Amino acid sequence: MHLRTRKVIRKPEIKALTGLSNTSYFEQINKGLTVPFFSIGARAVAVYEDEITTVTTARAAGKSDDELREIVKALIKLREQSANDLFKHLAA
Repeated sequence: MHLRTRKVIRKPEIKALTGLSNTSYFEQINKGLTVPFFSIGARAVAVYEDEITTVTTARAAGKSDDELREIVKALIKLREQSANDLFKHLAA
């Protein structure tokens, strides 16, 4: 099984890539317009850089809010699928 290496980025890098403040980023999460954080420790959260790039590229391409929501849902589903695939591989 080949696991893809993905870069994990934290809030300062997210802010630099998106230009959004923390408050604005949380608002985008609540509206389903960007990917939510995941926990990487007791007091640390992050996202995958490629997910931010995907959402930014979709915005640049003029995708509607409804289209962005579908993209975000797909990215979250891919996170889950990757984790499930890893667990299946480890259990084998």
